[in-house]
Amino acid sequence: MAGYTDNYERDTYGIIDFWVRNNFEHGEFFDREISHHELELARANQQMVDRMGKIFKKTESKTGDIGLIIDEAKSSTKEFADLLMHTMDRALHCDVIISTPTSLLDHMIREAEEAERVFKLIETNSYITPADATLHENNFWLRQMLDHLLFISHYVDASNYELHDQVRAMTRKFENLLLQAQALKTIIRRPRNEVSPVLNTFNQMVIKEAKALEAFKLELSELIKACAAVTTAPPDLLEHIAREAHHLWKNLEDQVVN
Repeated sequence: MAGYTDNYERDTYGIIDFWVRNNFEHGEFFDREISHHELELARANQQMVDRMGKIFKKTESKTGDIGLIIDEAKSSTKEFADLLMHTMDRALHCDVIISTPTSLLDHMIREAEEAERVFKLIETNSYITPADATLHENNFWLRQMLDHLLFISHYVDASNYELHDQVRAMTRKFENLLLQAQALKTIIRRPRNEVSPVLNTFNQMVIKEAKALEAFKLELSELIKACAAVTTAPPDLLEHIAREAHHLWKNLEDQVVN
């Protein structure tokens, strides 16, 4: 785990980079789970991956007009979300052969939609108060973290009893955190002009648990890379979701949405 950091610069290029990378990796993971019978879907997904890969290179190298890059990122993200939504509808009608759980399709769609919202915030140079920002980040990302734990359980072989026990304990913890975040969203009403002591205490709790979850994901990633845990997880999946855990606690520390 030493050596792994979510160390992208949080300038405009870096923020776009984070979200485009997310969608790019989602497309790569999805490609692995599309049946060879679904050639049209596989081709459409690969086109999305190729397109986002080109944008990803521009953000990494910080080259190109930022306005044009945002436009490209927005349109590719919208197309990817539309492709996933169409696939999810087909999955709900038992009309597509994929091994991706429907809840995982929904998970990826929600992140694509969140990316679109972040791109809009960048374009409009919007300001969100620290209280609104942390409430939003908690409500959005805690659900994603909970999903991650459920997906880990899905991919990890049933023979890993101790590992499943760890995942169940963390799942329960993040279920409680998500419920508390949802409650605080209506308990702490607008105008939210300050981060109240109650919200600050909750944020610190989430930061602590998100850091622990990030560390767990990276430890499991090392086991998977060493072929020391029986799993069907796609390559680099654990690093992908560890980066998102890092993104959550860092945003809470900075009190921003990005």
